[in-house]
Amino acid sequence: MPHRLPPFGGSLRICAIRGRLLADLLPVADIADLLAAVRSRRELPREGLTRSGIEYTVHGAGCRMVNSDGREIDVDLVTDPVLGREVEAFDAWRIRWFLDEAADDSYNHEDIVEACIDLAREGHLREVVEGRWFALPDAPGARPE
Repeated sequence: MPHRLPPFGGSLRICAIRGRLLADLLPVADIADLLAAVRSRRELPREGLTRSGIEYTVHGAGCRMVNSDGREIDVDLVTDPVLGREVEAFDAWRIRWFLDEAADDSYNHEDIVEACIDLAREGHLREVVEGRWFALPDAPGARPE
């Protein structure tokens, strides 16, 4: 029987929080552009709070976003070997944090990975790096070089 994560509207929530962050930070186009605006162009601070209440923190290879209700989304830029470019992806650890905020459950790391693999087989996610990194089917990503 496939593993199932609780229905938490994750993809809608990711898109909504990410969309509000980017709308507030126009002309920043995506998370890769946000990282460039912070690191190389030095146009934005590493941590900030947007007009619509999205708190962001640029870290290592990605960005953590928290909406005004405390819902946290964290993505890294990961090279997608199929697309040949970086995409915004998440792993089981990041989903674990998201689920901890959504519900008190008993899902462990292996349950989450298996559920993500099942969701990828069904077309609800894409498996970017086998068993490790996942993205939404229409994963936003860095603009091609």
